Amino acid sequence: MRPAVRVVVGTLLLTTLAGLCVHYGATYDERWPHPTGDQLQDDPGQFTDQQVLLFGEVQTAAEDTIVIHVHDDADDIAAELEVTNVDKSVEPGGMVQVYGVLDSDQTMTAEKTVVVNRSDGASTYKYVVSLAGALLAISYFCKHWQPLPQKLGFEPRTGRTERDTEGPNDG
Repeated sequence: MRPAVRVVVGTLLLTTLAGLCVHYGATYDERWPHPTGDQLQDDPGQFTDQQVLLFGEVQTAAEDTIVIHVHDDADDIAAELEVTNVDKSVEPGGMVQVYGVLDSDQTMTAEKTVVVNRSDGASTYKYVVSLAGALLAISYFCKHWQPLPQKLGFEPRTGRTERDTEGPNDG
């Protein structure tokens, strides 16, 4: 395939991908079946006695009860909820997803709790490990392949012959 055709096809695919991402972001809130922090702040009574999925930052944690802050789009506190029946250990400052019934008195009985970050340092750890993995993958790729800017492609690195890869008893 000629380089000009590759550039055109690549540009077309990236433009299409960018358009799909923008469309997904623009329609995400309309299709989300659970209340957002803004909706919870505007009319909390609308979601009373319904099963909802909420994301929140843990403020306090006791045996099976936690207090979470649900944030709105401006990152302000939209609601403070006391969640009971929590079966996961999480520290204050951690993030959780809670699925359960929202009561009128700003409490919630959890049916399922997922700990996103156990503490503040969990996010940093995830980013550092992800960066190390990406660097390892890139270095391994560059060790075995070399870029060809003229052809907009890659080719295997040379320098190893069959004789170099044969074992001592292969003849």
